[in-house]
Amino acid sequence: MRLPVRHVSGHLIWTTNATVWGVWRVDTDNYTHASRSTKRERLDALESLFKALRGEVLLLSLCPQVDAASVVKRMTSGVDWDKSPEYIDLSLKVLDQLEELELTGRIDFMALPLAHTDFKQTTRAVASSAQAEVMSALGLPVPPVSVREEAERLKQARRMSASWPSGIRLRPATEAEILWIYGHSARRGLEEPLLPEDGAPRALRSRGHTVAAHTQVILDEGGRGDREGKGPTNPFRRRYLKATTEHGSSYQAFSVLSEMPEAFRFPGSEYLAALDDFGFPVDWMVRMHIESGSTAEPKSRRQQRELAHQRNEYEGETAGVPASLDKASFSLDEYRDRLTSSSTEVEIRASIATCVWGATPDEANDKAASLQNHFGGNDYTMVRPIGDQVALFHAMLPGTRTPKPLLDFTQYMLARDFAMAMPFCGASLGDDSGSLYGLQLNGGGVRPVLIDFSHGPRVNASASAAFVGELGSGKSVAMKTAMYSVLSTGHREGYANSRGRALVIDRTPQQEWSRFAAACPGTTQIIRVDETAGVSLDPLRVFRGPRAARYCESFLTPLLDIASMSIEGVTLAEAIEATRLGPNPSMTSLINTLAERAKTVDPDEPNDAAVRAAASELVRTMRALAKKDLGKVIFDPTLPVVQITNADSIVFAVDRLGLPSKEDLSEHRLPSLEVEKRFGWRLMYLMTALCREIAFANPQEFCGVFLDECWWLTSSAEGSNLLLEIIADGRKHNAGAFAGSHDPYDIGPKSEIGDKIRALLSHIFVFRHRSKPLAARCLEFIDLDPADPEMIKLITENLSPLNLSDAERQLRAGECLYRDLRKRIAGMKVLIPADELAAEAIHTTPGQHEDTGAAVEVLPLEGALA
Repeated sequence: MRLPVRHVSGHLIWTTNATVWGVWRVDTDNYTHASRSTKRERLDALESLFKALRGEVLLLSLCPQVDAASVVKRMTSGVDWDKSPEYIDLSLKVLDQLEELELTGRIDFMALPLAHTDFKQTTRAVASSAQAEVMSALGLPVPPVSVREEAERLKQARRMSASWPSGIRLRPATEAEILWIYGHSARRGLEEPLLPEDGAPRALRSRGHTVAAHTQVILDEGGRGDREGKGPTNPFRRRYLKATTEHGSSYQAFSVLSEMPEAFRFPGSEYLAALDDFGFPVDWMVRMHIESGSTAEPKSRRQQRELAHQRNEYEGETAGVPASLDKASFSLDEYRDRLTSSSTEVEIRASIATCVWGATPDEANDKAASLQNHFGGNDYTMVRPIGDQVALFHAMLPGTRTPKPLLDFTQYMLARDFAMAMPFCGASLGDDSGSLYGLQLNGGGVRPVLIDFSHGPRVNASASAAFVGELGSGKSVAMKTAMYSVLSTGHREGYANSRGRALVIDRTPQQEWSRFAAACPGTTQIIRVDETAGVSLDPLRVFRGPRAARYCESFLTPLLDIASMSIEGVTLAEAIEATRLGPNPSMTSLINTLAERAKTVDPDEPNDAAVRAAASELVRTMRALAKKDLGKVIFDPTLPVVQITNADSIVFAVDRLGLPSKEDLSEHRLPSLEVEKRFGWRLMYLMTALCREIAFANPQEFCGVFLDECWWLTSSAEGSNLLLEIIADGRKHNAGAFAGSHDPYDIGPKSEIGDKIRALLSHIFVFRHRSKPLAARCLEFIDLDPADPEMIKLITENLSPLNLSDAERQLRAGECLYRDLRKRIAGMKVLIPADELAAEAIHTTPGQHEDTGAAVEVLPLEGALA
């Protein structure tokens, strides 16, 4: 392989054909699942960029291999290895699994030649290139580009990039990234060079580099070297390239977009962004020439005259002018009108090519055929030119001229038409480090998703998360996976007292959270709360200070079914405050305080009789409650106050409490709710308040409060306020709430408080919902268009669908839409931990995955791609 590159410095490439190319790396934005307004903003930004460019431009999008070891390195980044032996063992298991998979990413570049500023610079460039060619042919050392010329060209590139609009973020590529492009092209699918990480120290020393080391490649058109015998072969079976290096042979198939629809619509024409929807990686490039509309318009005028002459040829024809000629004339008129409608409009002559690869010719052919068949059904035609695969290989390299075979497939478009293809729209997801939480659903190959739930507070953001989906969609398993992540990665390097903690209220009859907590790393405390409990949750004994009065009032007001600002409510509040400030505060002391108030006449109180009557009624009601089975948990002063140990996970087991259903807590049914259910409902509030106190106690520990089916908390104003407090103040105290339910309005009700709850959540996971109204609410929850029919269909039919075989349903388990900390949205499949004990305990029933109907799978990564 011979490349016309003689010098590389910074992000500039000096070629042997008297040109200097600049290469910029483009920051991609998630697009596939973005809101309509975000998509429109991206379209406008791309259109502005293309209108600002002139001349030849190369857009290049490549899928680098991701090293399994680098993923595990990011998983363990910042974790104290000495205190996390279970996590190290898990990371090694993940490493073994990842090494069997094709891990990829996507990286985008834009390259273009710098214009010569004057005749002197042009002459010097031609002379220098000719000298380099001659000396190289004679075997003499080629002198490097001078320091002065490097500085001039770098300054020119900076000035040029400064004039581009800022909507699309670009930065100069590094020398290592430029050299990686050439290495990746020659070794696609083999043991590729690893893409230099962002922020890595400069690995290249001295000044000026060449790509000589990357030219040691044998390019075999159609793999002729593999032919056995001398008989004729079908050339259509050999439309691929065999690139051979010391690392092996890579079979690469290049396709060119030859036909496109007559008109584009938005959204719906994102053919470049759609290349990430395949199950294998696809490299693509666009070679284009951009010129202003005023320059291009005379050419279209000549085309219009040619069409007019053709119309004259049909004069006297009884059948009239062909419809195709009228159609072409109308399209050209519209094109010319748009071309001249703005002084900023440009004409883009673009040639678009893709590349897929495999270990064998058949694998490469099958992937290329899959691309052709997919686009063929949408009025896009892709062809694989016979005998031009080597030329297309070179076309995907910066610094090379556009080959003639590519020019044969030129498409003429305006800036907005081309921008609708949505280049530079990847699908990055998750955090830079953290535990392996899942795999992206869209994106060629396998793209791991790492999530560090404790990262939010470290960057002044909330750590809280919401999990929404119908019964059996996988949300509970996802919440438990998040709990495992918090517990296993909590010990942070450099922070002696750091750790991860989890607080859970387990209301499931199977005690699934208690069982799972016992299988997680660290110690576990299970606190049973029922009629046989041997501990007290008396809020006046458990809590201290003004917060004791607040929790006590919030507990009793709904329990006693009184309004907070009524005479009964005010009387109760005054008695609570007096009891809190007195000796030995307790619920028994509160009853005594109210009894004393019922007997005492206050001449300064204008409504004294009503107050004494209210106090007397409160005493009567509370004494009746104290006699109930659950009453002693609150009203028995002889029970010891609940003691919270220093355990890593604490579970409040309430499976034997009589709890109301969601319907029971509706406005018209709540007044008639049974005392037992009402009591259990308010006990759940007290336990959440206790979780809040524990979570905020030590800011050096990251603590997650897990509230599955949290409608029981947010169904009251007091509960919603408590959840909002955990979410809003969690950032300062290094804590977060992990709330799950079927309806987003269960997590954040339709109220001012509920709106704040939903707005402050950093992580949102949306699982399958076959109800279209609830699916629409989920879309609104995740900041997408609730009326988008395609997204409605995705949530109702295409996330972990049920109409599949048992084996397929198992493989599709755990699919969801995820909005990460950076508000990027993409599809993801949640992976259960690669820990045998945790994998067995994560399901509702041992051996059975209740959320998805799938059997226990201890090694989920391999099954994810089957």
